[in-house]
This record gives sequence, C-alpha cells and structure tokens, in this order.
Amino acid sequence: MKFLVRFVGISMIIVALYNLWVVIDVPPTYKVLATSAVEANSIVSAGVDSGKGNLLGIQPALQPIHYANKVTLRDNLRSYMQAARARGLITPKTVVVFPEYIGSWLVAMEQKSNVYEKANLTDAMTAVITANLFKFLVAYMTVPDGVTEKDKYAAFAMKAKQIAETYDEIFSELASEFKVTIVAGSIVLPEPSINEMGKLKIARGKLYNTSVVYNPEGKIQGPLVKKIFPINEEAGFTTSGDVAQVPVFNTPSGKLAVLICADSWYPAAYAKLGTDVKMIAVPSLGAVDSVWNAPWNGYNGFKAPNDVDTTDYKKITEGEAWQKYSMGPRSVNAGIAYGMNVFFTGNMWGKKAEGRVIVLDKNDLTVLSPTTTTGRIVNQWLQ
Repeated sequence: MKFLVRFVGISMIIVALYNLWVVIDVPPTYKVLATSAVEANSIVSAGVDSGKGNLLGIQPALQPIHYANKVTLRDNLRSYMQAARARGLITPKTVVVFPEYIGSWLVAMEQKSNVYEKANLTDAMTAVITANLFKFLVAYMTVPDGVTEKDKYAAFAMKAKQIAETYDEIFSELASEFKVTIVAGSIVLPEPSINEMGKLKIARGKLYNTSVVYNPEGKIQGPLVKKIFPINEEAGFTTSGDVAQVPVFNTPSGKLAVLICADSWYPAAYAKLGTDVKMIAVPSLGAVDSVWNAPWNGYNGFKAPNDVDTTDYKKITEGEAWQKYSMGPRSVNAGIAYGMNVFFTGNMWGKKAEGRVIVLDKNDLTVLSPTTTTGRIVNQWLQ
C-alpha cells in the first residue's frame, strides 16, 4: 500500500513537472508579431470590374512562426486582405481562395519558441508531439481501422478540437470583416461536420482533408468539402470523401464549385456539380519548381480516368499535366467559365512550396510563375 501511494505521488509530480515544461517559454511577443508586407508588384489583376464579382487568390508566404497562435496567423492573412482592399479588389461579390493545408499547420500552435526555429519538419513535429505526448498517445491508441500511418494520424488528431476552433474563428472573422465569401483552403480533421450553432465541429474517427466555405456574414456555408481522391502521401492517414458530394455554393457573384487539389483531375468529381456553375476554386498544396518541371509520373493514388493518354507518362512534365488534365480542360468540359487553382507558398521547416496560380478565363488558361518570398494576390474579374 505504501508503495502504491508513493508511486501515485511520484507520478503526479512527474505529470506536474511535464506540464510546467510544456508551457515554459511561449514568448508573448508572438502575439504582436509584425505581419508580412505585401509588395505592390506581388498583386496581379486581370480583366475589368464589370460589377459581376471576382475570384481573388491569396497566397501568403507562410513560415512556422505564423502558426504560433491565432492572432499571428489571422493578422498575417489579414494583411493580404487589406492590401487587396486598398487596390479596390474587395467587393461584396468577391470570392477569396486560400491554399490547401493552410489550416493544418495549426497543429504547431502555442508551442515552445524553439519549435518554430527547427531546421526541418521531422524535428519540429517531434518537438510538438513531445509537448503533447499524452494527447498523442490517446490518439495513437484510438486510430480507426484501415489507417496505416498511425503516427501521422495521431499528430493531426491530437489537437484537432483546438485547431478546428482556431481555424473556424480566423476565417469566420476575416469573411465577416471584409464582407466576402472565403474558400478557406483546407484543414485535416477527424469526422468534421457543422453543429447546430453553425460552427465547425469534430468527432473521434477518420481524418478528412476538408475545405470550408464562409459567407460574407462569417457563417459556414455547407456542405463541407472533403477530398475525394487523396494522393499516396495522404492515403495512409486520411480517408476519401464521398464522390457523390455536391460541393456547390450560392454566392453573390454566382454558383461556385470547390474541389481540393487532386480532385480537380478526375471527371467523377465534376459529375454532381450541375450545369449552372459559374466558377470553380481549387486549393492546392503543390511542390517545388523542380517537380513542376520534371517528367510526369502519372496519376497519384488512384487509377487514371479513361480519357487520360497514359503515353504522356514520362513524356510531358508535371506542369504540362496540370494544364492538360486538371481544372482547366475539365472545367471547360463541365461548362464552367471561370476558375482559380491556388497553390501553397512559403517555407515550412525546410519544406518549400513554390506556389503557382492557374487561372481559367472561359477557354483561356494562364499559369503564373511561382512566388516564395513576399506572397502574392491574384485577381480575376468575372464578366
């Protein structure tokens, strides 16, 4: 009995010391970190304002420090919105598009300062997991059937409630403040849904790469969009969304479809969109420039659709494949006149994403070169 009491006492001391170590050294200066300046030459605009609205791609040049807390990330994103407004690119009919995975990095929020200074992603995530060890272990021990990469699942799931709330608050506030529709990139969450109060909620279960659309009042506009065709790098810890989902939204500038990255490569993802969709938004993650210019290895994660010429494998580049098989031609075939594919940009612990933007204007497809340092704003006026 004495041994048990002593063991419990020691365990409580260890837990207390661990919790103290976790919260030490979270600098309050993160709350007032200066936001990224948007240079004038980083704003690209096409067409003229005819009063019919616009698609506005926001590509913030993100770094780990921007995910220190809610205020830091929100104010960074706000700086781009403010720059767009100053140029007259924000109207009541504006649809703003952010990149894929922009919310998922919130898994690193409110950590010790050295987390944001790590040289590589492995060291950073090891530090985050160490600081949330109990949550990580609970998530790891409750991994759903079919998940093969349990460590990645647990890393995304362990702080899911906190990051879902933070993501929801940030994009709700931005949509409400600027009175615009926002396609809030994407975030990986377990069993995401919309509660009776209209807020984003989660439940224990499978992870989905999810995009959320906010209306100009800052409310979530259903349905949630869940990625249907995860690539190989995602398949071990995320689950495919329902191919029968209808990711179409009424906006002040017309009907909007939203497809997440690789989904834009598959005809099945367009099948439920209907015939009166005016524009499409595609948040993407992307890769470094060397990958874009390298020979295309073919479809990733799922079998190529029947209309794909598989002799293109290794013959055309990755970039040429994006232009031949993704949003551009498939949207035209679906009767969609306008589109914007916005890629992530920045440097997250050595993972450099050189974000391009692909713009569809009726039958014309334009690919903007990558940007990595200042971020970028890309505007397309609708006619």
